[in-house]
Amino acid sequence: MKLFKLIVHQPNFSREDLIINPKDYPGIKTGDVVEIYHPEDEFSRLLLQVTSLKEDLPSRETISIENNVATMFQLRTFGDVYMNVVNPDDVTLDSIELTFKDQYMGRSEMWRLKISLVNTCVYLNKKISFCGGGIRCQVYEMWSQGDRVACGVITNDTKVVFRSSTSMVYLFIQMSCEMWDFDIHGDLYFEKAVNGFLADLFQKWKKNGSNHEVTIVLFSRTFYNANALEEFPNHMRECLQQDYRGRFYEDFYRVAVQNERYEDWSNILVQLRKLFTDYRKIVLDYHQISDVIIPEATNSTAAQGNFLEVLNMSLNVFEKHYLDRSFDRTGQLSVVITPGVGVFEVDRELTNVTKQRIIDNGVGSDLVCVGEQPLHAVPLLKFHNKDTSIKVPDDYSMPHWINLSFYSTNKKIPYSKFIPRIKLPQKISKQPIENGKLLCKAKLIQEEPRECLHNTLFDYDAYDSQVFQSPTIHTTK
Repeated sequence: MKLFKLIVHQPNFSREDLIINPKDYPGIKTGDVVEIYHPEDEFSRLLLQVTSLKEDLPSRETISIENNVATMFQLRTFGDVYMNVVNPDDVTLDSIELTFKDQYMGRSEMWRLKISLVNTCVYLNKKISFCGGGIRCQVYEMWSQGDRVACGVITNDTKVVFRSSTSMVYLFIQMSCEMWDFDIHGDLYFEKAVNGFLADLFQKWKKNGSNHEVTIVLFSRTFYNANALEEFPNHMRECLQQDYRGRFYEDFYRVAVQNERYEDWSNILVQLRKLFTDYRKIVLDYHQISDVIIPEATNSTAAQGNFLEVLNMSLNVFEKHYLDRSFDRTGQLSVVITPGVGVFEVDRELTNVTKQRIIDNGVGSDLVCVGEQPLHAVPLLKFHNKDTSIKVPDDYSMPHWINLSFYSTNKKIPYSKFIPRIKLPQKISKQPIENGKLLCKAKLIQEEPRECLHNTLFDYDAYDSQVFQSPTIHTTK
């Protein structure tokens, strides 16, 4: 450990993060990892790797750090700092996240970039350039021994995660019958999905500088109360399908946004609210024609909806990603927002096909539930077979290829602090007259304050202790 005077340099002076004179620190060599910190600030330590040595520094006993790095780690110019060589094994990283945008990066480029980063020291927000500037990324997060750190050394065992800020995202909103129900806070589940989850998601994108290419689709399934196909008019029969119970149904899809990139998504939220107002009426009365009788239509529940069908819709687009590729987009993601609780009744054969396609294409599939989380494990798929003649017990599966999360708001039930200007008198009940005076309940309340239900404040604990106290045992001698 040695004390140095700290100076800073600009990137146009040198591209190195650290410049040191080998005469000031004998025995130091390129590739060493050093920690730098002020004597009074022991916890804000910066790790840097010596990549070059400069013997013609203008002053002795000084080290020079790039200006942006020194500012980020709050290192004061011309201040005294300690510097000592550390063992790289003591500061290795377990995982690191790298973000990039406006470029296409294949798996081979990611692998080559990781190999080039082995045995190098990185710090927070460090810009990394590879292949002569053809690949550019930035350090976003680092983890070591379960804690988030600001700098560290990458080894062969470090897990490198790449996150694209410019990817293709499909947002599917399931418009099942629960969307018109109220949650525990009194909001519609649609309001919780759009005003809550989507608003927070778009705000996070804006904060991180993401510019995804987004497609938003509203989807639902409509069941018809009919026993035979002949009950429908001719113009409807080609649109109908039958499920394993013999019920006739039809799937509806409404594209709200297609392949759009916005910096401000607030206008899209307004558009989704307008679509919600008329969505159910349009879907249920879609085939209504004057003087034509159509069986009664009902909206399905989330569990009986077309969940796997919309995943395959996005896979139909993503599996052809190599055709007419956009070289400023990397990553594919499907997000299904449902008012359900993560339980779906699905066909076994379609489930196997969807699972295989998602794994083969490497598409991220996220399921966001705005309903209340159940007490059992989810996501849960309940299988049914098309052949109803085969009598098999209920079969369930938990798909590992779906990332499930529950969205909950941080709303707190507000308690009114309103104090009325005029207080109504207590209700007087007739009591026996004592000494010519009427004994009212108000007098009893003053004598027993625990029995009083105040307008503004009520002692619930005292009330509970009075209600649940043990009964008095009367004994006779």
